[in-house]
Amino acid sequence: MTALDALRRRPRPGRALRRAGLTLGLAGAALVANGLVASAAPDQTSGREITRYDVTAVLSADGVAQVSIDFDFDFGDDPGHGPYLTLPTRQGYDETHDREFRYSGLSSSSSTGAPAQLNQEDDGDALILRIGDPDVDDVSGVQTYQLTYTVDGLVNPANEQHSGDELYWNVIGTGWEIPLGDLSATVTGPADVEGAVCFAGPEGSADPCTSADAQGATATFTQDLLDRGEPFTTVTGWPAGTFPGVEPIVVERPDPAAAWAPASPLGGVALLLAAGGAWLAIRRVRRTGRDRAYLGLTPGLRPVSGQEVGSGYRDKRTPVAVQFTPPANVRPGELGTLVDEKADPVDVTATLIDLAVRGYLRIEEVPRANPKKKPKDWTLVALREPDAALLEYEALLMDEIFTGRPTVKLSDLKTTFASSMSKVQDRLYDQVTRVGWFRANPKSVRGSWLATGIALIVVAGITLVLAIALSESGVPGLLNGVGLIPIALGIVGVVVLVCASHAPARTEEGTAVLAESLGFRTYLTTAEADQIRFEEGEDVFSRYLPYAIVFGVAERWARVFAQLAAQGRAVAQPGWYVGYYDPLPGVFWASGFAASMDRFQSVATESLTAPTPGSSGDSGFSGGFSGGGVGGGGGGGW
Repeated sequence: MTALDALRRRPRPGRALRRAGLTLGLAGAALVANGLVASAAPDQTSGREITRYDVTAVLSADGVAQVSIDFDFDFGDDPGHGPYLTLPTRQGYDETHDREFRYSGLSSSSSTGAPAQLNQEDDGDALILRIGDPDVDDVSGVQTYQLTYTVDGLVNPANEQHSGDELYWNVIGTGWEIPLGDLSATVTGPADVEGAVCFAGPEGSADPCTSADAQGATATFTQDLLDRGEPFTTVTGWPAGTFPGVEPIVVERPDPAAAWAPASPLGGVALLLAAGGAWLAIRRVRRTGRDRAYLGLTPGLRPVSGQEVGSGYRDKRTPVAVQFTPPANVRPGELGTLVDEKADPVDVTATLIDLAVRGYLRIEEVPRANPKKKPKDWTLVALREPDAALLEYEALLMDEIFTGRPTVKLSDLKTTFASSMSKVQDRLYDQVTRVGWFRANPKSVRGSWLATGIALIVVAGITLVLAIALSESGVPGLLNGVGLIPIALGIVGVVVLVCASHAPARTEEGTAVLAESLGFRTYLTTAEADQIRFEEGEDVFSRYLPYAIVFGVAERWARVFAQLAAQGRAVAQPGWYVGYYDPLPGVFWASGFAASMDRFQSVATESLTAPTPGSSGDSGFSGGFSGGGVGGGGGGGW
């Protein structure tokens, strides 16, 4: 899909609402677009406001933008030093990384003679730029200011969401505390523009701005008025490769716990606190976080009625026997949560495929113009309403996916399903706890330990600040070594955090089911084509596929059946999956299904857990909205 094709697509409001929380930005970046005058005369308040805001951004082939801003600041009935703007330096990318924007060459001036000294602050996530003289606070009337700077990291290269390179840019972010009027933005790149759209209004709005136009290498956008906190977002598209080699600048997110890394204590009290606290934490997790097991029975077996057996800690070294079937009445999602004590996204994906195998939905490939290319999207078709045969988390998954509609594309769930995913995962934790496999909800147990560890580290930080303040009070000898106490407390907090992952514990019943599960995993990971056990009329591949997905061996499981089909064995073709290829009779597995299913699993897991896309380079043409791009920031007067 080209950027021009994408222009014809109607934005998806559901996707826009998911993106609405990420509206950091460039606080109105760019230069004067002379001659672009809004049709409405901005006069929105008797107080401070911006009555004209012209932005120009010139991008070079390396993705660096030369940005200039020329604006009129009306002090109204509230004189002051001057205006201020914020330029975001970081924006969320994923759970552990941020997208970074790098600024240089910042300068300011005033063509009307107002004080225009540039006062910079860095709060870690944004640059705060205050224009004016700190000693002059009676500037009044309408003053004109100019701000120029260079920024790197704004361009989104072509990817699966957009076929061309893009600048999806919040020219005005949600952080403005005053209204703005008569806005224009001009974006010029190193090649002819393929498309230009813009959005304005309340955060998350898909309403277009006043105008958007593209001529040659330049795109021009205008907006008459913006109320306080309303973003103005522009999207400019170029052919793929316009900015060769340019990628978002992705950096590790600062870890607040890193400042409290363990250190060797020098004071006796600190040593005792660190060693004693760590010992107590480890002792407790060993007593409450170890699995229980039936003693004297083969792993996987349970005592029969009336049989008395002992109970003790599970010996992880005890071998388990191969199991040719999954544990009775244990669904793939339950099994995945039991094995690693976590309801992972892949457990939900496996549940989705299991529901298809059981006849609740059908998975259909969306045809591509070139049938030889791999599928990129799938349609989920509801075949049955959730009924009493479904477990609570399975029924919730069906409800959250379809929400009253009979069909939905997998791509439509991307960036809108994250909250639903969390609900389904919580129900999975409830399910494995309710059936008695864990002594307590694994998520809650980990959460309690994590909360305790974080609390200890926070208290350590506060105590260290107090200790430093006391040590600087000048009392000789009285406070020697007091700074080591909070360090020791922080060490204990770190130990508690490490113990958190080992805190959940399985019951005797949970350990028995675990042994069966591990035995079945051995079968899936070692069985060859001539060892597959068939039952009359049963689609063994489909039945066990969700379990193979949970164990991460789906590709191998499919390959085994491809070998069977190649040998001429009768392998049932699943009716729950529709692929747009033409398999020859009897060689279904060898003709494309295995690869398609593996790709569906990967894309489904990614789609159901996708982060808000504005920060990670998604397209503003398909599903764009006000405040959904990079940059944004805010501003006002000081």
